[in-house]
Amino acid sequence: MNLPGMTGITDDPQMWDKAEKETERLLETLKKEVRVEGRDIGLLRKELRITVPATVIAEHMEHNYSELMHDALVPGFRKGRAPRRLVEKRFGAEVRDSLTTAIVGQSFYAVAENEKIETLGDPLFRIELEGGTKLVDFGEAMQHLKLPAEGDFAYTCEVELKPSFELPALEGIPVKAADVAITPEMVEEHILRRRRLRGRFEPVTTAAQKDDQVIADVVLFCDGVEIKREDNQALGVRPARLEGIPLIHLDETLAGVQPGETRTTDCTIPPDFERADLRGKSGRFEFHVHEVKRLVPEPMEDFIKAYGLASEQELREAAREDLEAERDTLNERAKRAQVENYLLENTKLDLPTEFSARQTDRAVLRQVVNLRQRGMPLGDIEARIDELRTHASEEVARELKLGFVLEKVAAQLGIEVTDEEVNTAIARMAAVYNKRFDRVRDDLQSRGLLAQLVEQIRHDKCIDWLLKSAKIEPAAQST
Repeated sequence: MNLPGMTGITDDPQMWDKAEKETERLLETLKKEVRVEGRDIGLLRKELRITVPATVIAEHMEHNYSELMHDALVPGFRKGRAPRRLVEKRFGAEVRDSLTTAIVGQSFYAVAENEKIETLGDPLFRIELEGGTKLVDFGEAMQHLKLPAEGDFAYTCEVELKPSFELPALEGIPVKAADVAITPEMVEEHILRRRRLRGRFEPVTTAAQKDDQVIADVVLFCDGVEIKREDNQALGVRPARLEGIPLIHLDETLAGVQPGETRTTDCTIPPDFERADLRGKSGRFEFHVHEVKRLVPEPMEDFIKAYGLASEQELREAAREDLEAERDTLNERAKRAQVENYLLENTKLDLPTEFSARQTDRAVLRQVVNLRQRGMPLGDIEARIDELRTHASEEVARELKLGFVLEKVAAQLGIEVTDEEVNTAIARMAAVYNKRFDRVRDDLQSRGLLAQLVEQIRHDKCIDWLLKSAKIEPAAQST
């Protein structure tokens, strides 16, 4: 969890220390006093109605003002000498907002601890807006949730839960050593991947084709009312998930489109959509297309010259040498896949038949980090993301399950990740994509991938540990 506690109204370190202690005291009180009504709204999903008694609010409000009276700076009065009514007038809104933030954050912590709830990510809070009920994150919820002038304070949130399961035996996993053969198809794929890495999306005047990119204004309608709009959004001409809504026929909708055209497609609002009042309803997306782009790999002649080679034959020989040098990596990857399969096949773990956008994104982000570490062209990664989000439900299930299992393995083995290990991984990515370290780090951060990179490194270390204790059967000699 990453919910804030109590905010301060001063830069005084002593007051910050007092605020932290008050937050801790509030948490202990709430563990005893908070009330909760929970109900399952799907496998591994729960709705919580959390109520904080008025007595808790009043007691902590009074305590906050009592503490503030000793430290408040009010013009015309010495420190701590201002009348209570002036302190309340000057700092009342900040004290109330601060206590609201603390009560929401700490009451959720208290409920999670009391009910032994292990959440997948932070909760989403149900807020009543003019346009209807909406699920929002903590930061946005704090703009709407207010403590009542009197009486109990209640709010509703939805959480996704980590599954409960037992791990199989972790030592002596049977693994067959691999001996990967380098094929002509692997050589051609290696060359194309490198050319695509050095390629770029360029505007085209022809109609859009599969895996092209269109730049469009995207509008979502429901019951004839505009729900969301995103201008100049980049979309692949392939199935995708927009605003958490799967569009499995988006490739057909956008195929053949040209700049200036508008295309539409119908959709169904999913059961985890942020606006609860729209869930299950029919909707419609409109795409107002401005531009069509196509990924153009670096021309073969330029690519050959860039590597100082004389012909395509020399390029293929060099590519084969690269792959031969990577043979150990490929063999290691094959062994790691066997360890992963062992964990998956020997762990009983129930997952939903339909995945929420958050669950799907967890699996997708794991794949994104993995592919970036391997140096896959960014355009290919985007296509892979869309495929996972729309079609590959079995693969999403596999990634989710493996992520849960390896998270528990890491906890059982006490495996952690250092800053040095993270920086080393980022440096390798930077070298593969020929970019500066800080640019790659900032890009990972902005895309929400930095935390996933840490998780991926932790999982890789788990596999390393399991391989060291595995029973390795020698590889059959290749001919």
